[in-house]
Order: sequence, then C-alpha cells, then structure tokens
Amino acid sequence: MTPTGKKKPDILCISTTDWYEIWGSRQQVMLQFVQAGYRVLFVERQVGPEHLWRNPDMRRRKLNVWRNPRLNLVQPNLWRWQPPLMPPGRYYSLALNQVGQRWLTENIKTILRKLDFNVSILWMYPPHSAPLLGQFGEKLAIYHCIERFAGEQTGRKRQVMLAQEESLLRNVDQVFVHSDGLRQLYSSLTQRPIVLTPSAANVAHYQSTDQIHPAMSVVPQPRLVVMGTMDERIDWSLLLSLAHQKPDWHLVLIGQIRSVPTDFVSLRELPNVHYLGKHPFDDLPLLLNGADVTLIPYKMNEMTRFISPLKAYEYLAVGKPIVSVDMPEMRALTQWCQIVLFSGQDTCVLTRDIIRAIAHALETDSPEKRAARRKAALQHTWRARTGRMQAIIETLLGCS
Repeated sequence: MTPTGKKKPDILCISTTDWYEIWGSRQQVMLQFVQAGYRVLFVERQVGPEHLWRNPDMRRRKLNVWRNPRLNLVQPNLWRWQPPLMPPGRYYSLALNQVGQRWLTENIKTILRKLDFNVSILWMYPPHSAPLLGQFGEKLAIYHCIERFAGEQTGRKRQVMLAQEESLLRNVDQVFVHSDGLRQLYSSLTQRPIVLTPSAANVAHYQSTDQIHPAMSVVPQPRLVVMGTMDERIDWSLLLSLAHQKPDWHLVLIGQIRSVPTDFVSLRELPNVHYLGKHPFDDLPLLLNGADVTLIPYKMNEMTRFISPLKAYEYLAVGKPIVSVDMPEMRALTQWCQIVLFSGQDTCVLTRDIIRAIAHALETDSPEKRAARRKAALQHTWRARTGRMQAIIETLLGCS
C-alpha cells in the first residue's frame, strides 16, 4: 500500500527470459517491486518454432513446460506465465511480429481476467513489444533496455530489430537503460525520458555466508572464476590461451551454456579447466567464496560495449579481486577492479596483460581489501536501483 493507504499498481512484465532460467536483472527488479507491495505478472520468454529447431535443450524444456499448467504462483503477488508457442519470424517481418503480438495479447488478457489484474504499468524488455502498447489499458508504459539487442545482427534481421526498437522508444512513457552507452545512443531516437539504472547485486544474499561450496573446494588453487551465461559474448580464445600458458592456475566456469563454440569445447578438455555447470541462485555465494580472482573476459563488439555486467557487482559483493577487459561500464569501478586494455585483436598481447593483472591481484589481495570491496558493494544493491525507479514511476502515476 502507498502511504495514503492506496493499493499499489499492478505490473505486467514482458520478459526476455524465464523466471527460473538465467537469474538476472529482470527477476531482481520485479522481485523488488513485489516486496514493495506491487503485484506482478511475469510473462516469460516468447519462443517460436525456429528456437526449438535450433536449440534441442530449449525444445526439451519448453515441451515439458507446455505439458503442465503455464500459470504459476512464484510467491504472494508474483505470478509467472509461459506463453504458448509463438508464430515464427518476428525479427524478420514487422507484419509477422504484429500477428504474433496480437496472439500474445489475447492470451495475456485471458490470464489477466483469471487473476483479476488491473494493469497500471506495462513493463517491457523485448525490443519488438511496440504492438502491445495500449492493449491492456495501462497508465504507464516502460521500456527497460538491458542490452543492445540488434548488437551483432546483420542484414534484414538487424534492420527489422532496429525499426521495432525505435518504434518502442518513441511511444513508451519512460525508458530505463543499463548503460550510459545505451542512454547516449537512444537520446537521439526518442523524446521520452531516459534514466540510467546499471546492474546491481543482491548484496545481502552474497554476503550471507563465508562457507565454500564442495564443488569448488576440491578444485586446486589458485582458482580463477568466470560466472554467468556461457555464450558468444565471452572471449573463449583468450581463456584458452590463458589456460594453456598458466597450467598451474585453475579456471572455473559457472553458468548455463547458451552456445558452444569450438574454443569452449577445447577449453573443457584441459586438466586445469573445471566447468561446474548451472547452479541454483542460493549456491552462487558459496561458489564465489572459493574464488581467488574473478574474471570478466568479454569480447569487445557492438553488443558487449553496451553491457553493464551483472557479475561485476556480484563479484564485488563477495569481496573478490576482479580482473576485467576494458568495457565502458566497468570504468566506474576502476577503484575496485583491474581493467586490462585491448591491444587491437592480438590475443597474445591481451593474454600477457591479463596474466600480469591476475598475478598482481593474487600477490596483493588482503583481508582489508576484501572488506573494502564488500563495503563498496553496498552502494550497488537492487533495492537502491529499483527504489529510484519506483520513485520515478509513482511520480508519473501521481501516487507519490
């Protein structure tokens, strides 16, 4: 309830991931709003036949989900709903996307009636969501952009995605972005207010224990940890070169595999590389507690240069040394991490510089530095980030 006793608004959140898939900003933001008294319907990832054809693991998971009730109560005032199989081609044709979003709209309206949901806020993550605007009688439409979706796309797909996103940017009431690069990029595409809200961490969760997970404790030290989604954003050739040159250092990979490049397959075969797979959110502090140094080894391209790395704040919360490649959004954390500059496309030079940075981190880390990092993380909580969003939203709705 608001201070005046009024009921908090209902949020219809259109996500780009499933609730239990990759735990990140989408779930964290909505969870904070639920804890503040809002009701949230979390609409999970939209999947078409092309996704099932390309990804056997997704096909198995989705077919299993669709056999069961697709609407589930996660906790009081928070529901997740898995859409049915969507029509194909939404990123290749504006017309096909219109058809798909109309199909999605009718299905969502059925769920809203079942829950007696009165949508005040339409909160959208997918860039193709413009056809949803106005369909639910919302008072406020928000585009929350957490990455450059068109990124490395080319040809017609890129053109359609950019057109879809520009339409969304022009017609929502409020835009939140994860990085200053996105804020600058979008400022010429919309007259709507754009607010920078970087990634953050559930600091209390990551600082809740000093214990080390058994899967980590059996790995020899020093342990270099990469946590997050294992996909094309990571510079696998860099990690392969690092593991080859430092066989006495142990590289630990934690997270879900989204795509499997050749270098990743080669990397896993090395004796000093340990892939621990995807773990529940509750396990992540226990795993990170076993790290000696944490790594952010992204490639630099149009997708990654707009990213605000979630893992940076989670690493900071456990107090571990951070070594990162040079990303624009990491520069705000230079006091707490070592940033290695790119030297063109020369993997050998970058590997050399990464090795030097890791060695320095191993040699100079101390209990005092770890405590200082943990304290610094308190400035970057999800509660603080969403508190600012909530204040903006309630002002726009006139309920502050």
